[in-house]
Amino acid sequence: MRLAGRFGWVGAAFGIAAFVAGCGGGSAEGPLLLADAQFNPPTAATAFRPVNEANRAVAQIFTVGLDGRLEEFWLVITDGNSNDAGTVRITVQPVLAGDVIDDDPNNSLIDPILVNTATLPVAIEQFTEFNIGDEPGRDVLTGEKYALVVEFVSRATNNDAAPIALVLGQTGNPFATGAGATGQLGVGFTNNTEDYFFRTFILN
Repeated sequence: MRLAGRFGWVGAAFGIAAFVAGCGGGSAEGPLLLADAQFNPPTAATAFRPVNEANRAVAQIFTVGLDGRLEEFWLVITDGNSNDAGTVRITVQPVLAGDVIDDDPNNSLIDPILVNTATLPVAIEQFTEFNIGDEPGRDVLTGEKYALVVEFVSRATNNDAAPIALVLGQTGNPFATGAGATGQLGVGFTNNTEDYFFRTFILN
């Protein structure tokens, strides 16, 4: 897990990846890591969705733009204002017809990633990078839809019920090819009028 600034060189990195993709897929040395679906506008966050017992999970739907293997994704998640540390779980859930998120955690495209919220940045718009690694079954096809899901797991102590994490984005449905949502794995999700910052990368 690494951190990357949301403004500045991040946009340049997307441009380089797009240029490489235009030069032909793959190379003699092996597959290329290419930037794919993303919501990373040049304007600041206006949505700060909490993750806690009262708001169990936050999700962002996206549409795959390249055939290949999902290799890594970036999200803007900050440590919450709770006095407690805690744990969140991140999965990549299939999205069914009508932008309905599959809420069965066993159907996640990746093995769940557990994150100690004390390791997240505090009150700053900064991407946290999540490398999936060499897991089987992470092949994706152009046009498929998935949701990046950040879900509350536990808090270390019970000093309060404040959010252990915040997922940042913007209000007003600004991302045309996806949707934000809240809910809970194993229960269901409801799409909302927010979109949350993310980037995805495909091995092609």
